[in-house]
Amino acid sequence: MKQMEQILPLLPDCYAESLRRLSWEGLEEIRLGTGRPLRLLRAGREEELRPQGDAPMLEDLLRRACRQSVYACADSLRQGYLTVEGGHRIGICGAGVMERGVLQNLSMPSSVVIRIAHEIPGCANDLLPKLRSSTLLLGPPGSGKTTLLRDAVRLLSDRRRQRVGLADQRGEVSAMVSGVPQLQVGSRTDVLVRVDKAAAVLMLLRTMNPQWIAMDEITAPEDAAALEQAAYCGVNLLATAHGSGLEDLKRRPLYRRLLDGGVFETVAVLRADKSYTVEELL
Repeated sequence: MKQMEQILPLLPDCYAESLRRLSWEGLEEIRLGTGRPLRLLRAGREEELRPQGDAPMLEDLLRRACRQSVYACADSLRQGYLTVEGGHRIGICGAGVMERGVLQNLSMPSSVVIRIAHEIPGCANDLLPKLRSSTLLLGPPGSGKTTLLRDAVRLLSDRRRQRVGLADQRGEVSAMVSGVPQLQVGSRTDVLVRVDKAAAVLMLLRTMNPQWIAMDEITAPEDAAALEQAAYCGVNLLATAHGSGLEDLKRRPLYRRLLDGGVFETVAVLRADKSYTVEELL
């Protein structure tokens, strides 16, 4: 399996044999912590693996993930994550290195979680006919928002033949390597990676003449402001947000601003089992 081939070389050798024998089907997360067994999350249930040999060194995992150059990954580490080949994201906890109140780096990692990227071509087939205007994909963590977003972008690009600009700050959606997306985002999709989401939205708007702009995870007021500007320029939007439902979203000022302003006209509400329902907002 491609996911195993991409992730296994990053993991401590003391788990390699057990992980090779393991089924990777449906695997969502791999968690490691200092002094703790490796934990696997699959369909909401945890499995444990004990090391065969010396306890793992998380510093070694980070060096492998950074291709032996932690300095080159400093920008991502400051935000607490790394994105590796295949679009898999490694979240990191440890000791923060602060300078004048600003986080400069993370050292002495104490725990990491690898969120495994899943590509499911066709999972947005039922959503595509309802993508007539700006749409928000809403759901709790682990509900498949990024997977659904990726396939919706692919379908808009290839099946609808529309121009899509993808603001992929962390590289999880496209898994871009040397300018080539490793995951299917469509032949008419222009991708910006490692650019702040708000800045990427405005760059795509100014330079690529998109019909749609897609973005994973609205998290900051700057994101909302950039989406508003794009909407006012007549571009359709496709974005994701964390939330358990519309009522939850309306209680949070950042999202209420977008809903009240009519930036999104449709919302797809995802459930933990990765099913979803589509609701019209206007």
